[in-house]
Amino acid sequence: MKKNLVKSIAGSTSFKLISALISFITVPLLLHALGKESYAVWVTSTALIAWLNLFDFGSGYSLKNKVTESMAINDYRELNTLIAGTIQFYFLMSIAILLIFCGALYSVEIFKSNQILALILYLPIIFSFPFTLGHFIIQGRKKFNVFNFLLLAQSGGWFFFVLAYRFNVISLDIYTLAAIYSSLFLLTNLAIFIYSLKGLSFDIKQIVNFKNLSASKDSLKVGYRFFLLQISSLFLFSLGNILTYNNLTLSDVAEYDTINKIYLMGMTLFNVVISVYWSEISHAKAVKDKLLLSKLFRQLLIIALLFSIGAVIFTFFVPMLVSIWTKKIIIVKFAQLYPFVILVCIQAFAYSGGVILNAFERLKEQIILAVISGVLIIPLANFLFASHFSIGSVPLASSILLLPTAIIIIFKARNVIKDLS
Repeated sequence: MKKNLVKSIAGSTSFKLISALISFITVPLLLHALGKESYAVWVTSTALIAWLNLFDFGSGYSLKNKVTESMAINDYRELNTLIAGTIQFYFLMSIAILLIFCGALYSVEIFKSNQILALILYLPIIFSFPFTLGHFIIQGRKKFNVFNFLLLAQSGGWFFFVLAYRFNVISLDIYTLAAIYSSLFLLTNLAIFIYSLKGLSFDIKQIVNFKNLSASKDSLKVGYRFFLLQISSLFLFSLGNILTYNNLTLSDVAEYDTINKIYLMGMTLFNVVISVYWSEISHAKAVKDKLLLSKLFRQLLIIALLFSIGAVIFTFFVPMLVSIWTKKIIIVKFAQLYPFVILVCIQAFAYSGGVILNAFERLKEQIILAVISGVLIIPLANFLFASHFSIGSVPLASSILLLPTAIIIIFKARNVIKDLS
């Protein structure tokens, strides 16, 4: 591995591990402070924040590729126009999100039952949506350590308030916690956005020139294909809390969320590797370095294998970890963990192939498989709930749908590299 690649992975992984540790500590603190049922309301409400990522329609991923490729060939002539046009698109989508959110207050069950909480939590997050474009620009610039440090600062600020609340240093309620959470989200994304534009000679006045939106239409069209992959990922990996809430009890939601958080932290670390490699793959593609691409792909598959072995070994310790972590408020059995570990192992290999196709913007096969998975995930999960698979129903359904996708994507990625000319 190149020195910069190792440095980015090591630094970003360190920041993510610290963030994961903070999250591990924060969960039982919130669980004790709010109580099991209020905690279930909190995690179900905040789980829907991930759905806001849909509204960029994949344009951020397309811009990320363009940033890396422009830097690789040292040509920025079209890049700032693309950035300005994409920012304008994000502002328009913020208005759309706000309108949809107003409707969701009266149609989505968790919002209907907790309208004030939803308003306090979501309005600042919706207003900060345009700033989230900075996540893609900063990664395209390969500033992974700065990016993950800023995210760590957000986690650290949240931990400070939760810790003070838990031990009665400050007096808060769930509504004030929501205001703190959403404010930290807004400030962090603003900081990332401002930093991401440094060094690109970007003129902020370009944002009010709406000719840039039209000039960015080709990039936005590519983004729509990424959007279909985004929506598939959300259906496969972000519906667990909602479906468990609809089919089981609040106690089951708390159990599912606790186990899922553990495995999600593992995938968060693996995604650090994917993010760093994505930029390296885009760079190698821009300079047409087939040997480097093949080497990067092999490295990814080896990392996925090692990650999967580690996940299986780690699973033997999860019941004890959950018991200690939640002070025996939540007890899980080893058999409940099988669907979760199977899913993260399949995900690791699917992501290793998918990142090659994403960097090359070869998305046809992924889109077809994504649409099929998106259609089938809810009925398959509901069938498994009815078949008494309990909290393992959603990860098991996701695993069943993702396995053929992973196999096809890996072979397609190999062929894409082989055909590069």
